[in-house]
Amino acid sequence: MEEAVKWFRLQLKTSAAAEARAYLEKRRMSPAAQERWEIGFAPDQRQGLFHALTQKGIAADLIVAAGLCAKPDDGGAPYDRFRGRIIFPIRDARGRAISLGGRSMDPNARAKYLNGPETELFDKGRNLFNHGPAREAAGKGMPLIVAEGYMDVIALSEAGFRATVAPLGTAVTEDQLRLMWRISDEPVIALDGDTAGFRAALRVIDLALPLLEAGKGLRFAILPQGLDPDDLIKAQGAGRCRRCWRPRSPWSTCCGGAKPRAASSTAPNARPRWTRCCVPR
Repeated sequence: MEEAVKWFRLQLKTSAAAEARAYLEKRRMSPAAQERWEIGFAPDQRQGLFHALTQKGIAADLIVAAGLCAKPDDGGAPYDRFRGRIIFPIRDARGRAISLGGRSMDPNARAKYLNGPETELFDKGRNLFNHGPAREAAGKGMPLIVAEGYMDVIALSEAGFRATVAPLGTAVTEDQLRLMWRISDEPVIALDGDTAGFRAALRVIDLALPLLEAGKGLRFAILPQGLDPDDLIKAQGAGRCRRCWRPRSPWSTCCGGAKPRAASSTAPNARPRWTRCCVPR
């Protein structure tokens, strides 16, 4: 897997990745940030990665087993699973590369984001993007923020909120929630302020209620409608956002009938509205 990460990083420097580099620049991801997050690019080639790895002596069966390539139904040679995508390495809590995520450069792609398949190394429902660094930062007192995707995690982390994680292409699972509570007693769930965001908040609440223990809880940040964390940071600045991560009051509930509410404005000064859902200490 590490060899694949290295190869994808090299491809980001090629002429084939010009559109990908332009996208990253548009998202204000500096070259230094790209290095920190090991961002890569998968060229739109059927067997680019496969040939690169087999030429290094890596067996085809191992490449397929790692989820990097897939075998066609007709029994032909394996083909690259990631093509025409920006690549995000996925690492476990100990920093080992266990899978990849990819964002398509094709606006008509059936899947804008694609994760590697379930393998012996990778169970997407039991891992978190940026788990290790977020755990370390939370251990130093930073609030644990749960964002929706790779780019949100990167934007927040680069703005100073280094204890940020995201689920991996799925709704939050019980295992992921337990992982979050091992990192922090009260994770902050940051969600979009649209209908999908409300529904996601309610799903997390339904999931959390049977699992809650004394001293454990959740906080919710329903972002202003139409703004993702990256937009919010650009509009309000990291300092303003930092104040938003703090609880507004020692106790309020989203479990007793009240539901998370979104800010009704998309203006730059619109603020997230917070609700806590926890068992009193």
